[in-house]
Amino acid sequence: MPVVTFNGPIGAGGNEIGLKVAGILNADYVDRLILSEAAKRIGSSVEVLHMKEQRTVQMRDRISYFLQTMLERSAMSGAAGEPYFSAGMEYLPSEEYSELVQEPQTAAQKLNDERVLEVTSAVIKDLAKSDNVVIIGRASNIILKDTPGALHVGLVTPPDLRIRTIMERENLSEKEAERYVTETEKARVMYYKKFFKVDPITPHLYHLILNTEKVDSDAAAEIVVTAARRMSEAATAGAASPG
Repeated sequence: MPVVTFNGPIGAGGNEIGLKVAGILNADYVDRLILSEAAKRIGSSVEVLHMKEQRTVQMRDRISYFLQTMLERSAMSGAAGEPYFSAGMEYLPSEEYSELVQEPQTAAQKLNDERVLEVTSAVIKDLAKSDNVVIIGRASNIILKDTPGALHVGLVTPPDLRIRTIMERENLSEKEAERYVTETEKARVMYYKKFFKVDPITPHLYHLILNTEKVDSDAAAEIVVTAARRMSEAATAGAASPG
């Protein structure tokens, strides 16, 4: 059964295409669940910042608060309770990496960073073992690079289109969306370089790279589904062949 990962800059269409691919393949679709399960494994209690009013910085505030809380309540703390996602967590994008790439202030903070990365990687690998899953972001292409039959899809699109997408999706001004897209992409690149020693835009990290300016989401989904099925079939045939 197919395993597909999508990675790319925020606003490039990974969520939309990923959902369509998962629907066609009747596969599990995994986005924020990765963080939820990772937090559960390290005993974190994920707290959601309740916003009293809608503000233009709400998205960044929620992201920063969520990830900082997750890091602070590490396995060292012995904090109990299961993570939860409630009102407002729809604003948390899967591509957000900024808190993890900040320079650690203490040895404990560094341990927290490494622990979160460790368990997030373990969750992604466990998901892939179940087969028939679509995974969005979190450098899943790197973590699953040695997984037989897994298809790794990279998405690209011009910055102006990504800015427009974020403006519409998050109800931000053009200036706010531009700043957010720029900062998020910078953090994503730093995340790959810091923890995996690679640049996320390196072509050989992917089997397919789709320009979502040129290919609409329906066509992109069809391309990915075809490739994913072929990859899965080839891996199955290879495993069945006598050594």
